[in-house]
Amino acid sequence: MTMSRLSLRVMIPLGLALIFLLVTTVSLISGIHHRYELLIKESERDALSYTTEVVRILEQGVSERGLLRSQISSIMTDERVQDLFVVGPDKHILMAPDPTLAGLPAKSADMAFDEEIFRRRQRERLPYLDPMDEQHVIEAMQSFQFGTEAAGSQGRGVVCVRFDLTRSLANIRNEAIVSRLPETGAMLLILLLTAWLLNAQVTRPLVRLRRAAQRMRQGNYDVRLPEQGSSEITEVSEGFNAMARAVAKARKKLLASEEQLSVALESIGDGLIATDLDGRVTLMNPVAERLTGWSREQAAGQPIEKIFVICHAGDEQPVPVPIRQVLENGTLVGLANHTVLTDRHGTRYHIADSAAPLKREDGTLMGVVLAFHDVSREYELREALAESEQHFRTLANSGQALIWTADIDGNRDYVNQPWLSFTGMTLEQALNGGWQEAIHPEDLDLLLKAVDHAYHERANFTREYRLRHHSGEYRWLLIKGTPRFNSHGQFVGFIGQCLDITSDKETAAELERLAYHDGLTNLPNRALLLDRVDQAIRRRQRNGGVGALFFVDLDEFKQINDLYGHKRGDQVLIEVARRLTGLVRDTDTVARLGGDEFLVLVPEVADEVDVARQAAVALADKLRHAMEQPFKFHEFQHVASASIGLTLFSGKVDLAEDLLREADIAMYQAKRAGRNNQVNFESGMVEKVTRRYRLEQELNQALSNGEFELHLQTQFDRNERIVGAEVLVRWRHPVRGLVSPAEFVPVAEETGQIVHIGEWVLREACHLLHGLQETEGSDVPPPTLSVNVSPRQFRDPGFADRAREIIQESGIDPARLMIEITENVLVSHASDAIDRMRSLAAIGVRFSIDDFGTGYSSFAYLKRLPLTEIKLDKSFIDDVPNAPGDAAMVEAILAMSNRLGIQVVAEGVETREQVDYLKAHHCDRFQGFYFTHPVPAREWVTRHLEGLAPS
Repeated sequence: MTMSRLSLRVMIPLGLALIFLLVTTVSLISGIHHRYELLIKESERDALSYTTEVVRILEQGVSERGLLRSQISSIMTDERVQDLFVVGPDKHILMAPDPTLAGLPAKSADMAFDEEIFRRRQRERLPYLDPMDEQHVIEAMQSFQFGTEAAGSQGRGVVCVRFDLTRSLANIRNEAIVSRLPETGAMLLILLLTAWLLNAQVTRPLVRLRRAAQRMRQGNYDVRLPEQGSSEITEVSEGFNAMARAVAKARKKLLASEEQLSVALESIGDGLIATDLDGRVTLMNPVAERLTGWSREQAAGQPIEKIFVICHAGDEQPVPVPIRQVLENGTLVGLANHTVLTDRHGTRYHIADSAAPLKREDGTLMGVVLAFHDVSREYELREALAESEQHFRTLANSGQALIWTADIDGNRDYVNQPWLSFTGMTLEQALNGGWQEAIHPEDLDLLLKAVDHAYHERANFTREYRLRHHSGEYRWLLIKGTPRFNSHGQFVGFIGQCLDITSDKETAAELERLAYHDGLTNLPNRALLLDRVDQAIRRRQRNGGVGALFFVDLDEFKQINDLYGHKRGDQVLIEVARRLTGLVRDTDTVARLGGDEFLVLVPEVADEVDVARQAAVALADKLRHAMEQPFKFHEFQHVASASIGLTLFSGKVDLAEDLLREADIAMYQAKRAGRNNQVNFESGMVEKVTRRYRLEQELNQALSNGEFELHLQTQFDRNERIVGAEVLVRWRHPVRGLVSPAEFVPVAEETGQIVHIGEWVLREACHLLHGLQETEGSDVPPPTLSVNVSPRQFRDPGFADRAREIIQESGIDPARLMIEITENVLVSHASDAIDRMRSLAAIGVRFSIDDFGTGYSSFAYLKRLPLTEIKLDKSFIDDVPNAPGDAAMVEAILAMSNRLGIQVVAEGVETREQVDYLKAHHCDRFQGFYFTHPVPAREWVTRHLEGLAPS
C-alpha cells in the first residue's frame, strides 16, 4: 500500500512550520535544560552548605539546641527542602523539623533511610552529596562527632538534608513556555505570509506544469505552457515546451525504429550465445562479447567450445559446454556449480545460468541459446563471508578476552574457547543460562540487573564481577556488552567480552598502599604522616596535653652506600625501621620521609610540658642508643649513629608542616653540634636557620656581583726574606662589610658553592702570578703563591682539568703555584687524591699539606705523594718551646721532613721566641702575625715591587 503524496502547496508551508517548530522546540529545550542545570548546581551547593552549617553547630556543643532548632527552622523555609534529619550513632533521630519524630528510629521515621549508607557516611569526615535521582531528589549527608573522639566512627552521627526539585523544575518549564508565546505568534504570521507568496509565485505555476505533464503522459504531445511569470518560471515553461516538441519529434523516430529496438539481445543484462544444430555460434549479444573476449563477427561460425571455454573452479578440470547436452537431449541444462569462464585474453569469470533449446512452431529443434551472467562478485562475497567467519572464530579463540554472544531473549548462544578454558565448563554447560553458575553469588544479582537494564535500553553496559576459575578460585573480570543489530537495523541480541582484571585490581590496591607507605620499609610515608600529625594536633587542641615529634637522621649514611653498595644500605634502613618501631607504642607512628630520614610521632606524651619534655628526651636517648648498636648482616657489620631533632606540641600549633619544619631544624642543629646528638627545638633556631638561608642566598650572588677579593699573607725564609705568600679569600658584603671566612666558608662547603668560589680564587691567583712574573728582570725575585683548595673542590672529578686550563690560559710558571690541601682529603679519598696530585705535578704544580698534624696524620703517605712542603698548624706553634709535648711533636715533624727533603712552613708564628726555636730545629719557612698580617692583594703587590715587606 503506497502512502498518498502531499501537494507542494501543502508540503512547503508544512515544511516551514516543521522547521519553525523544530527550532523553537530545540531552543526551548536548551533553555529549560540550561536553567535546570543551574538550579541543580545551586541546590547541590545549598544542600552541602546546610549540612555543613548544622554539623558545625552540632560539633560546637549539643547543648545549643535552641540555636540548632533555629537554624533548622531557617533551612526549612527553603521551599526546595523536603526533609532534614539529625541521626545519632544509635540510628535514632536526634532532631527534625517535626518535634514528634525526635527519639524515633530513623528507619521508621524515614522510609528512605538505609543503614548501610548511614554506616558509610558515619565513617567519612567530609560531606557527601548524592546527585539528583529520577524523583528529582538531591540528598546531602555529613557525619559529626557525637560524644568523645575516642568513640571513633561508632560515635559519630549523620546530618541528612533532602531537596525536592519537582516544583522548581516545573516552574522553570512553565516560565520558559510562556516566554516563547509572543515569539511563536510573530513567527506564525511570518509563516502565513511566506506560504501565500510561495503559493502565488511557485506552487501555482508548478500545478500548471504538473497538469501539462499529465496530459503529455496521456498522449497529448501538443500541450504548451504560457511563457510568463518570474524569470525562473518562464525558463521552466520554455524548457517544458521545448521538451514537448522534442518528445513529439522523438516519438516519430521511435515508431520508425521500433522493429530494430525490439531485439532483446541488445538490452538484456545476461550474456547470450545462440548456436545452430552443429554447435556453431550464430549470434552473440554485447554482454557475451565482453565476457568471452570475442566479437560477434569473429565468433560467427566458430564451434562453441572455442568461444565458450569453461572449467571447474576447484580443480581447474575442463567442463563440457552444456549446449552439447541440449543438442543431445533437447532439454534445459543448468551450469555446474563453481564454473569458471576464461575469455580470449585469459581473464577468468565465475559464471552461472543455463542453456535452453530453440524450437520451431512445430516443435523441432532449430538451435540452442546459452544464457549466462558474471557472478564473480557474488562468488567473492561468499568466499569473503566464509573467510570472515573463520577469521572471527580465529580471533575470538586466539586472544585473552572471554567473548560471548546472547540472543534477543538474553540466552547465551556462543562463548569462545578462552571462556571455556577459563571456567573449565563445556560449551553445553555454558550456553543459555548455564554460564550464571560460575558467577560469584554476591555479584550475580547486580550483574543480571545491569544486563536487564542494558537489554531494556538497547545500550552498552560495563561492570566488574567475579567469575569462578577452573582452579576453583574466583577472579575479577571486567565485562563489556554491546547491542547487536542486523542489516535492517533490528535488534538481535548482545555481544561482549570479559577481561581478567584481577592483577589490575591487585596492582591498584598495591599502588594505593604505596601512595601512603614507603616502598622499602613499608612505614607510613610523608603524606600519611602529615595526616596523622594533623590529627594529633587537632586532638591536643580539643583535649589538651602535649605530644612530641622526633626527626631521626642517620649520620654518614652515604658512606654505607659508597662503601658497601645500596643493597647493604637498604638492609640498614629496614633494620632502622624495625628498631624504631620496636621502641614505640602501637598508638605512635614511625614514618620514613626518604633516604635516611625517619620521623617518630608520639601523639600524647604527658599532660604537662615539663613532664612531657623529660619523657621525650628519655625516648630520644633510647632511639639514639638503638641506632648506635652495630648493624650485622652475615659478613657485613657497620656501626652507625643518628642525629635527632625533637619538638613538643600542644593545642597552639595549627599546621602539621610547621611541626615537621621545627623537628627538621632541631635535627639540623644536632648535626651541626657534632652528630650523634639530640636537640630540642627552640624558637631561636628559626632565626638561625633563616639567617643561614639568607647567607646562602647572598653567598650565591656574591661571586656574580664581584664581592669577593683576595688577601695575601707573606711567607719568609730562615733569613727572613720574602719567598711567597698564602692567598686568602675575603667577602666584602655591600651592607655587612667584611664577612668572616669562619662564617661563610663552612656554608659554601656544605652547599657546594665552594667549588665555584675556589675556582675563582685559583684563577685570580694565577692572574696575580702572571703579573708578578713580568717583574722577573727586577731586583725583586718572583714569589710563590699558595692557594687553598677545599676538600669538596679537590674531590670534584673535573678539578685537575680545570686547573690545567687556568694555568695554560694565564701563562704562569706552574712551579710558582703551590696548592694546599688538608690531610683528611688524603685519608678519605687517597687513591683519587694521589691521581689528581700526580696529574698536576706532571706539569710542575707543587703541593702542600695544610694544617699538618691536626687530622689523621700518617707519615707513611708522605713518601707516596708528590709533596713539596707541609704546613705546621698554629695549634702546635702556640705553646712551643714551653710545652714539652708540642715541642716533641714539632721536632719530630721537622726532623722527618728534613730527611724526606720536604720543606716545612710554620703557621701562626707570633713571638720572637717561637721564631728562634723553629730556626734552631731547621724550620724552612715562617708565616704569622709576628711578621705580617694579611693585606689586600693590590697593596701586597705594590709593596712587594717596592721591595718592602707587606705588613
